[in-house]
Amino acid sequence: MTDPTLHDSLSDRCVLIVEDDPATRRSLLLLLTGRGFLAVAFPTMAQALAYAAEQPPACLVADYLLEDGDGIALLESMRGSGWTGPAILISAYHSLELSGRAKSSGFDEIFDKPLREHALVDAVGRLVPGGRR
Repeated sequence: MTDPTLHDSLSDRCVLIVEDDPATRRSLLLLLTGRGFLAVAFPTMAQALAYAAEQPPACLVADYLLEDGDGIALLESMRGSGWTGPAILISAYHSLELSGRAKSSGFDEIFDKPLREHALVDAVGRLVPGGRR
């Protein structure tokens, strides 16, 4: 049986990664877990929302274009469910319009692909105090 207090403390530190490209998703997961963060990764908005409903994450890292929606719609759905955590958007299609939409939707950071790994790790570290194991 799982200890509920352990479960709660882990979800408070967990980074939810949503990326539809399998190689990029695995890379992000390995990057963050390798730097001491707890992280889970899903390919679709639907899977991420189902997970977040059960275990609200400490931080969201989402790709802009997903198979079943986009990162902005994902964050808006999570906010509509009451989630208030920090969020990072990753996109290969960066533009001023996208930046404006992302910021107004509540994203704290926006990163272009290809990613500068250290910048993402630093941002997650700032946004999730005590998030490392």
